[in-house]
Amino acid sequence: MDKVLKDLTDIERKLSKIDKISSKGASSLTVKEIVKLSRKGSSVASCMKKCVKNYEGVTPTDAQAKEVLALLEKVASVNERQMKLARDDKPAMDKMHVAGLVKKNISKGQETSGAFWGVVIEKSPEGAIKGEVKALEERVKRAAVETLRVYGDATGGEDQDIGGEDDSD
Repeated sequence: MDKVLKDLTDIERKLSKIDKISSKGASSLTVKEIVKLSRKGSSVASCMKKCVKNYEGVTPTDAQAKEVLALLEKVASVNERQMKLARDDKPAMDKMHVAGLVKKNISKGQETSGAFWGVVIEKSPEGAIKGEVKALEERVKRAAVETLRVYGDATGGEDQDIGGEDDSD
């Protein structure tokens, strides 16, 4: 279970780093910084996949499930904030010709996120904690769907080579 908690802490830390960079607003970011954010997003996805793998063989105690829930609340809040920033920054992303890259990254992230939340829900004990985890998943899903709706016709930047993951945090 220690590995799972470390993975969740890593996810939260990496998302917070993305949040810090992107909260400057897209109009003050360069294309290079947008690509860096994409690499960091790939790193978060890798952490989520690792967490899924580590969580599959573990059954958390109630105390551990509460600890997981606290971390998931942070992850969901940062994720929602990121999606709102992405929606708010769509005009700037269009102007920089990277809106397609943003759309592509959010779409790719949804698959990983679905697997992540699926395992977390499955491993949550029945009752209030499972209900809260399901509600967090719905918030994250709703934020991504709203953002993809805004980026529905977005093009530009899809061919950017983001160069793998950025684990520098």
